[in-house]
Amino acid sequence: MIRSLLVLFVLSFPRAVLAEEAQAPEAQVPEPSPSDSEKTDDTLEGFRTPLDALTEREIGAASKSVRFDWRKSTIGFGLIGSELLERNNFGSTRLGLMARKPFGSFVGEVAITRAFTWGTDSTEKLALTPYRQHGRPSRFELDINVGYPLAEGVVTALPGFFPATELVFSANAGFRYLFYPGAMGGMKFQDVATSLLAPRLSDHELAQLESSRPGGMQIDPARYGLLAGLSVDVYFGSGGFLSPRAMMAVPLLGVVTGTGLGFWWELSLALGWTL
Repeated sequence: MIRSLLVLFVLSFPRAVLAEEAQAPEAQVPEPSPSDSEKTDDTLEGFRTPLDALTEREIGAASKSVRFDWRKSTIGFGLIGSELLERNNFGSTRLGLMARKPFGSFVGEVAITRAFTWGTDSTEKLALTPYRQHGRPSRFELDINVGYPLAEGVVTALPGFFPATELVFSANAGFRYLFYPGAMGGMKFQDVATSLLAPRLSDHELAQLESSRPGGMQIDPARYGLLAGLSVDVYFGSGGFLSPRAMMAVPLLGVVTGTGLGFWWELSLALGWTL
């Protein structure tokens, strides 16, 4: 009997202990205290800016493109000066105003210039002989040019303190109309209207210009001519431009205009601003 009670007690003891341990609350494990190196450093707290505040204000500046898109410009104005090399011994230069406007990939230009012609030591000696050279007295000129770009791109200027620029290398063709002040004095209105469209100067106009021509000059009768050449347009990011150009007279209409100058060169430089 006693043996049976002992066996029953032994079998029931582990279950009672486990039940008591299950009912006992879990012991609270204390958290380790942070060390000095893990403490939060709030020294810069006053200089911190929340992310939402940064997104509401400008935090940088975007760089501006150095390429100037001349095709999107409205119109440009500038000053133009030229040196004429008209296959004679006279000195000639031009100064005037020009305007340019893009039309797709083309650039159209209109220029009004004053051309000044003067004699030199060679022409003064020539005037002492019965010989003359073809030339043109001082006059006004109207130019209509068209340019087409052959190559273009952003280049680095020299010297280095110049900003990067847009360079456009173009082929050009132009029409030039010449007007001589005082040449039509004494002419009737109908004669003036006819002469303005004529390809050659009339005998009356040539006679009127005799008194204003430099010594040794044979006045060239052509009223207009054709030119062709190459130009380099340098556009700055602000809209300013610099345009050196070399043009050559093409006497395709020589039979009609009666010009005696043939092929000759003109070097020009334009400075202006594009809007």
